[in-house]
Amino acid sequence: MKRWQRLGLLFWLGTATITPALLPPVAHAQMDEPVDPRAEKLLNDFLSALTSNQADMDAAIKAALPHLHKSLLAPGGGDVTRDLRSFSFKKAWQNAQFYAQPVKITRIRKTGTTAIGFRETAEKGKVIDYFVGKKEGINGMPAPVKIFFPDDGSAPKISYVGSL
Repeated sequence: MKRWQRLGLLFWLGTATITPALLPPVAHAQMDEPVDPRAEKLLNDFLSALTSNQADMDAAIKAALPHLHKSLLAPGGGDVTRDLRSFSFKKAWQNAQFYAQPVKITRIRKTGTTAIGFRETAEKGKVIDYFVGKKEGINGMPAPVKIFFPDDGSAPKISYVGSL
């Protein structure tokens, strides 16, 4: 009985080391659709707004406002919501320096979202995740940034800053 257990273990170890060699290589970029040049420009402009104001988060917010969807803005549109300021925007502002500029889009993933916002900020369209790669020599995974494309064909906007 012990002999069969040992053989089973040897078989398992052998397949665990051989199997990865038999698998096809992983593609470097997964694109559900081609890169939209408007989205690429939006991401470049957004990262530029964050990195050119590294010492002043309020200035970074003011520079980033034109690139954000209205559902992320505080009433009146002159600022972001308090939660966004305290959490995801703050993190994006602090970490933007680690991402490639011009942006390196490593993946595009369609989502099932067909509308965003609530009441006066509600808008129909589609949300697509654009994954932004880090600078050369900086470790870490690419960060997803959600970009909203309105049904009416107007300019896309960032609807979630993801994990920048």
